[in-house]
Amino acid sequence: MSLKTKNVFLTGGARGLGKSFIEGLLSLGAKVFFGDIDPKTGEATEQEYREKYGRDRVKFFQVDCTDFSKFEEAFAAAINFLGHIDLMVNNAGIMDESHFEQMILLNYTTAVKGTLMAVEHMRKDKGGKGGRIINMSSIAGLENYLIIPVYTGTKQAVRAFTSCLAMAPTNKQQGIEYGILCPSPAATDLLLTADCSKVRHFDLLPPGYLENLAAPVEKIQKGFLKLVCLEEMNGAILYTSDTEMSFQRVDRDDDDDDDDDDDDDDDDDDDDDDDDEEEEEEEEEDNDNEDENDNDDVDDNEDDEVDETNDDD
Repeated sequence: MSLKTKNVFLTGGARGLGKSFIEGLLSLGAKVFFGDIDPKTGEATEQEYREKYGRDRVKFFQVDCTDFSKFEEAFAAAINFLGHIDLMVNNAGIMDESHFEQMILLNYTTAVKGTLMAVEHMRKDKGGKGGRIINMSSIAGLENYLIIPVYTGTKQAVRAFTSCLAMAPTNKQQGIEYGILCPSPAATDLLLTADCSKVRHFDLLPPGYLENLAAPVEKIQKGFLKLVCLEEMNGAILYTSDTEMSFQRVDRDDDDDDDDDDDDDDDDDDDDDDDDEEEEEEEEEDNDNEDENDNDDVDDNEDDEVDETNDDD
């Protein structure tokens, strides 16, 4: 998919990965409306990109996505600025095990809310233009991490939720595709300046673990843009890190049904083959029995002849 003239709404875009995603989208011709809870940083990002790409190409809206009424206002403002939304990116999130309730609400629940709002806006069967929805998971959405159990749970929930939507047989009718980005930790200020003193079992990790694990933001941005621009994105799960980029694909239920039908056909063919083999075996047994009976008759005749000869004697 080409991003030229496409309209994008992205949450959590003031800094870090979100900011890099915005620049990548703008560089490929998209128009971007982004939200963030931090007004000062958001306005600075807006000004930076307006100077570089044009005032009418990007707009910031201050919003706390955990306040659903405010989130709905932001969504309406995005439509007002963009006209319609072609791509929704639910990127807002935190990693803070000491405030797990807020983390669950922001990382998972707002992703669900943003997705459902986008679906109602995009679906072609209700007058929309179709579109794509990308939800931000993490490498923690694919693997288990002892030191961040709640964060891991939220990111696995995002992956599972989005994968389930990607399996729906109505997606083509609605014109909506779903994708999931699962990046490794990125070398952003959020990670590199993080206070890990409250992280459970952090002392079990080797020195410099996070720094060595962190990937350059540019690598994650490259993976994000690759996912967005796929010719067919629905069900795609992209893992990206400093050294690796790999795709998985969610299988649809109707594909599974087709496979089951094929399996049933194969089973029927196998049954037919078994029946043919049984019939052949039965015929062979009947022939063998007939041969044995013929031999018995010959033997009996010979015995009779011998007996008769002896009687004559």
